[in-house]
Amino acid sequence: RDLRMSRGLGDVYKRQIYVCRCNIFLPYAIYLTIKHKGEKNMEFNQENRSFCTPSVVLDTVAEQLADVDLTLPDYCPDIEKILKCTLTPKIQSRTLSGGQLQIDGFCTVNVMYVESINKSVRCCEQSVNFSQSFSVKDASDNPVIITKTKSEYINCRALSPRRLVMHGAFSLYAKVFSKTQTSIFTSPDNIEILKKTVSCADLKSFCQEQFSVCEEISVGEKPRIESVLHSDISVGVTDAKAVTGKLMLNGELNLKLLYLTNVESGETGKLDYLLPFNKIIDCDGIDENTINCVSCDVMSYDIRLKNDMLSEKPSVILDVKLCVTEEGYITREEEVVCDAYSTDFSSLPEFEQLKITGEVIPLNEAHMEKLSVKVDDGKISKILDIFTDQITAEASHDDRGTVVKGKINICILALNEEDAPVFIERSADYEHIIPNNECNCAKISGARAASISYRLAEDDVIEIRCELKKKGDFANTLYTIRYFQFEGEGKLKMDNGITFLPNDRYLLENEKFRLYYTAEGEEAHNFIVVVEDNFGNSFELEFDFNNRNVKDDGLTIVPIGNFSPLLK
Repeated sequence: RDLRMSRGLGDVYKRQIYVCRCNIFLPYAIYLTIKHKGEKNMEFNQENRSFCTPSVVLDTVAEQLADVDLTLPDYCPDIEKILKCTLTPKIQSRTLSGGQLQIDGFCTVNVMYVESINKSVRCCEQSVNFSQSFSVKDASDNPVIITKTKSEYINCRALSPRRLVMHGAFSLYAKVFSKTQTSIFTSPDNIEILKKTVSCADLKSFCQEQFSVCEEISVGEKPRIESVLHSDISVGVTDAKAVTGKLMLNGELNLKLLYLTNVESGETGKLDYLLPFNKIIDCDGIDENTINCVSCDVMSYDIRLKNDMLSEKPSVILDVKLCVTEEGYITREEEVVCDAYSTDFSSLPEFEQLKITGEVIPLNEAHMEKLSVKVDDGKISKILDIFTDQITAEASHDDRGTVVKGKINICILALNEEDAPVFIERSADYEHIIPNNECNCAKISGARAASISYRLAEDDVIEIRCELKKKGDFANTLYTIRYFQFEGEGKLKMDNGITFLPNDRYLLENEKFRLYYTAEGEEAHNFIVVVEDNFGNSFELEFDFNNRNVKDDGLTIVPIGNFSPLLK
């Protein structure tokens, strides 16, 4: 026995667990070489025990440029003001052959603008094709390809009221997965071994399929569609059931349209349509016992209007290309050798790290986020549309569980006080916690905004007009002002721009002045304003109101008391 080669479990064993894909890392697998006296080295043959995991054979990103020279068609009025330029990449096909991954698609540049005649919202768009190839090594016969696109920037410059030059770029992410078989060492009887029983999730099925969904949609009782201003589509999986070799998938598409109902007047309408779909997908290795992780992505979509002579309202033809990816696991207990040595012969253990998927937990979490968007200039009289054009999601782990963080970009098309179109764009952070103390990693397949509800908040800025009424005129009299808040949250400002800190004194320079109180919540508010002179006199006014009971015709403030001298 070579004591120098012996290792205990404390030297070699580590464990990490992941959520959605909970992984156990065993730092060492055993390859044992036995040396007999006077003979050559020989290796023990291990039993045919193995497990399968997905492995990444390609993980890359490429930047694609999009240059567009756009001239408005004759039927479109001139551009007075550009509201929003967007760059939307769409993937049409992806093929892997001969060690090359070929991705083809097109990107659509959409310009939303205010036209010069009726000051209404219009849009125009133009598409350019793109193609990208990547070199792939060691790909299996049935690889799984994951592609994502992300718009990086778009710059728009007007050469004339009818011609725009745009330069943009987007990132094309590509990942290729294949199934990797990992053998598990089993030693013969005359070898001393240290074993550990672990949970092992064996990848039994790993499949992917693309298919199209086509539907003719009627607007029903809604106003007719004359021109589409903005479109957005998302997909969600509602149910997935497995039988031997088949995956029965149910899902729904959510189409949202903003469109012109009257081109001349600029009136707009909205369509929110849910389209259920089902699909049977061939998946080798799947059955009723597999734990299935299913994701569905929109690769590309096309919307066009269909004019029917028998109907006054044109219908919408929707053509969507989807891609479904499935991972099916069977969890079982395995005995893994962590250390080994021979008492009869000189031994030389060789160690190799194993990555074992310990547990698979499919999750489909819903999260609600409340945001407040402030308008910098003016007020909003009407919301035409509100949507999200980008959502990011990243997972981490802490004491609270699995934490999903990201950013959501909110886009608002609205009318201001003069009924002129304005476009507001804000980015906000969100956080969602999945309580789970046993796992420390999550695989995020994507995030989408399932629905957006909103309301126009009232003007929460209160103007308080004040005038000092003095009894007598004394030389060298100085006046100061301070305030103290008892209930609610808000800010008080002077008309000269000074923001008050609670209970701090500020010099009053004018006998007539204005205060502005900004409420920062929907709860009740109560505060006092105190004016004092340098002779010890003070004057107090208390304000008490409930911001939740604000009516459309203005904010009602109930003052308690009046300006009265209070001797110190």
